[in-house]
Amino acid sequence: MTGVPDETGFATKPQLAGDMLAAAHAAGIRNAWVAADEVYGGSALRRRIRTLGYGYAIAVPASHRVTTPGGGKEKVTALLQRVPTRAWMR
Repeated sequence: MTGVPDETGFATKPQLAGDMLAAAHAAGIRNAWVAADEVYGGSALRRRIRTLGYGYAIAVPASHRVTTPGGGKEKVTALLQRVPTRAWMR
């Protein structure tokens, strides 16, 4: 027995994060953006964040593929190699 009440449902970390952001938004708590690591990087959470009107920076795995403006799909690591060193700041 785990001691978890039967009425407590299961939710993934991205689902919990989305619910927390929605509850904060409903309570009038506003922020400009959200940051998260790759555990939270699913597309459903990113859509929910956009629906709430927040910007975001979410880490993704190196194998993650994105659609480019030209319509192609590339790994994020390949896209990063195109960014000139002078464009990065610490």
